[in-house]
Amino acid sequence: MIREAAESGTFDDVAGSGQPIPGLAQPYDPAWWARTWIVNERARDLAAELSHRVEREVPRILSGDVTDKVRTDLESLNVMIVDHNESSQEGYGLPLLDVERQLKERATRRTGR
Repeated sequence: MIREAAESGTFDDVAGSGQPIPGLAQPYDPAWWARTWIVNERARDLAAELSHRVEREVPRILSGDVTDKVRTDLESLNVMIVDHNESSQEGYGLPLLDVERQLKERATRRTGR
């Protein structure tokens, strides 16, 4: 079944396909799993922290009076998200804020339409 799946291309889109196994050339480390777990936990914690910050900040930002300041603050959050996504491990990235959609929704709420 595995041979048939490989021949039919089922595994072609698997992440890391055709790439060397990460860390294979490194000397054996008996605590590799613990080190990997710590790195993953830190990445998860950083993602959760930034996610909570975004959840707190977006409503506060959208309640502001000056549209240009609201846009600037939302874009600043996006810069933080991009920095986080570039430095975090795969799977711990956060989606960017849709600034234009947020501003449209804000304008709609303010005008009542």
